[in-house]
Amino acid sequence: MKKEKSNPIYYELLRKMSGEERFKRALELCRLVWRITEDSIRNQFPNISKEELKEKLKERIYRWKLKR
Repeated sequence: MKKEKSNPIYYELLRKMSGEERFKRALELCRLVWRITEDSIRNQFPNISKEELKEKLKERIYRWKLKR
């Protein structure tokens, strides 16, 4: 695999993890992305409501506008 040549240590670490551990790591990364995105939106819109924040988070993460 070409990707494995770019970071063999990372892929070796993944291979050594159990499926459960890889799943936990993936969830941690997803949560991190959500937090970073939320912070970015809050910086851009300091007075945003919780509902507007939820909509903007979904727009940015999933790249689609929510229909009301």
